[in-house]
Amino acid sequence: MSSIRVVLLLFAVILLSLTPLSYTSADEIGNPFSQTASPCIAMEPVGNLSGYVTDTYQNPLGNARIRIYFHGTYEENYSDTSGYYHVTNIPLCYCLKNATCSKSGYQSEWVMLSISENTTYDFILRPLNDSCYPLFNGTIGKHGIFISCVNVTFVIIGNVDAVYYRLDGGSWTHYVSAFMVCEDGPHVLDWYWIYQGNESAILTAPSFFIDWTPPSIQLSSKRIGLNRIKITATAFDAESGMEKVEFYIDDQLLGNITSAGPDYEWIWKTPDNNNHTIQVNAYDNAGNSAESTLVISFHDMVHTQHWFFLLVQRVFLC
Repeated sequence: MSSIRVVLLLFAVILLSLTPLSYTSADEIGNPFSQTASPCIAMEPVGNLSGYVTDTYQNPLGNARIRIYFHGTYEENYSDTSGYYHVTNIPLCYCLKNATCSKSGYQSEWVMLSISENTTYDFILRPLNDSCYPLFNGTIGKHGIFISCVNVTFVIIGNVDAVYYRLDGGSWTHYVSAFMVCEDGPHVLDWYWIYQGNESAILTAPSFFIDWTPPSIQLSSKRIGLNRIKITATAFDAESGMEKVEFYIDDQLLGNITSAGPDYEWIWKTPDNNNHTIQVNAYDNAGNSAESTLVISFHDMVHTQHWFFLLVQRVFLC
């Protein structure tokens, strides 16, 4: 009898160990399934999710954020001007993952997907205002910042006789055709439409940011020892701000410094008596980059060492 009890007890323990454990947490759109933990067995290689984002009238939507949640973290990507997105580095496991697509001015969409090595899914977003609304298209860099001029068009859906807009608080303009916005910095677009002599309320689109100007960078070096050089890079970006700088010696990466700057320093120990080329790449938060190079001459090193040894001789021979 006791042996039967032991067997039943072991069977119960095994069942408990196989019971899935899960939790949920709400994300920014109120989705109760944005994070689900379940017994996942990691597999290689990682999977990808790609597809297109359009509005309800099949217009491609750029700058839409697609985020895949898994294991307490996420991977994300932004759609380009054609609406195409491609999220990579998604772990393959035996569990569903929340895929959320969001864009300012549109209702967010989410779906639970089983991600394979190459999974495709197209998102369709419904505009919050479906009578008349603007579309912004351009080349998107990092953090959803445009790194090109932005082409602005209006989607007009019935019962609209005329559309008027203003950019950054300027004068009202009758919309006739698409127009370009090229000036760096944040921008705000307001608009309203007229139907049978009646004006709609003034609407404001979510602001968009343009930064297609590379950061400025200055590079200098200073010898601080017999074989040590302090490399100083001064990098500045007036629009999106600095993200990081990378230091190279003879095309070999030494490392990078991630900060807002503007001053970045790296101490390098010279390994030999050859001349070397220093290169520093500067990146702003939009993904624009600039570089500067400097050649270190061994002749300068020899000259410095010569005077150093003369000084040592004077000290010890006096």
